[in-house]
Amino acid sequence: MAAFLWYSFLVSVEWRKSAAKHGISRDDALWAMTHAEVTAELEGRPGESVVLYIGHPHAQTDRYLEVIAAHQPPRTIVIFHVMELSDLYRHLLNEGNSND
Repeated sequence: MAAFLWYSFLVSVEWRKSAAKHGISRDDALWAMTHAEVTAELEGRPGESVVLYIGHPHAQTDRYLEVIAAHQPPRTIVIFHVMELSDLYRHLLNEGNSND
């Protein structure tokens, strides 16, 4: 378990085995979360907030990751999904950006 500052609050970060399924490093996942270009709340279990983060794994790339984490009270984040951005969520990058 790791801990880091998140919006000035110390939180506990837990990693599920499923988060490693696609071979993305924890450092890359945390960078994508803390520098996310898009966040969206997803449906989750009662009492927790599930958030999708879309961001770059580091500052020197154009590729994106999707990271999904459950925020459990009082201050625990459980990261259970990390992979290259899929077509399922790619449209969120362009929401609100019109070329009209």
